[in-house]
Amino acid sequence: MDTMRLYCEVARHQSFSKAAVALGLTQSAVSQRIGALEKELSIQLFDRSVRPLALTVEGEVFLKEARLLVDRYDKLLHKMTQMQQGLSGNVVIETIYSAGIDLLNRVKQAFEKANPQVSVEIAYKRPEEIHDSVKHGRCDLGIVSYPRHWRDVSVTELRDEPMAVICGPDHELATRKKVDASELGPWPLVAFEASLPVGRHVRRYLRQHGVTPRLVGEFDNIDTMRHALTEVADSYAILPVCHALKQIARGSLVAVEMTPPLVRPLGVIYDRHGIRGVRNARGNFRGREFKPAVGAFMEFLLQQVGQTDEGSKASPLQSSQLEGVGTV
Repeated sequence: MDTMRLYCEVARHQSFSKAAVALGLTQSAVSQRIGALEKELSIQLFDRSVRPLALTVEGEVFLKEARLLVDRYDKLLHKMTQMQQGLSGNVVIETIYSAGIDLLNRVKQAFEKANPQVSVEIAYKRPEEIHDSVKHGRCDLGIVSYPRHWRDVSVTELRDEPMAVICGPDHELATRKKVDASELGPWPLVAFEASLPVGRHVRRYLRQHGVTPRLVGEFDNIDTMRHALTEVADSYAILPVCHALKQIARGSLVAVEMTPPLVRPLGVIYDRHGIRGVRNARGNFRGREFKPAVGAFMEFLLQQVGQTDEGSKASPLQSSQLEGVGTV
């Protein structure tokens, strides 16, 4: 590998003498090692008849592959060092407001406790801002709903979240076990903003079942929507069930299963030029190689949060499915 690195330096400087200075070697030693390499390969890598030194056609091909080998070797050494010393560094996450603040904070705290030299930063933003940050390298990972909406970044599925009608305990629907989407017209809807992917999908779902929603509020986060349900009489919202479990357990809100089922997918987006070696929720490998701390957090996130809730196969309101959803 030292010879590959030396060759890359000579090609970069277009000079044996300048490469020798950069590497702390004599010009004679550099020249001899390049000569030995050419003899071993039985090809001429440099055209020594011109100044500055030029690569031959074969030399150009060899340089491309040599750079890849040196880069891979350096990354391997770095990874081995990280494994010996433990993970360190910063992981920058941007996520939509409705991904679950409590849940992600618990994931962050658990990961930092297991890896005390790693700092995880979580910022809550709108999906278009997250997409822009991922594209321009301002964050390592972005968590968004309906991740396939973003076609110019790589995606790893995180989990599917069954949605339900959420209302107050005194609402006319509160005693129902199920409600058909076509029945929801009479009541006012506390909705996600129409500019959000989840807001557009909920509106489309209702329209497909003949309902023109009567909106009484549009919000970008679930906390505010839950509060609005207590302020607006007879209102309901369509929310992921797992983000209303505390209120349901306390009796301040009720979840009613919808038919046909509606599921909100969550996913992680990242620069498509980089994650090899990290599985998505379905066990597939996608994209590029992260720096070690980011790759480890990605694996941890998928293990702790990446559960697929089978909303289409069974009731999302069954206790067996509610138990543990949204927990670490």
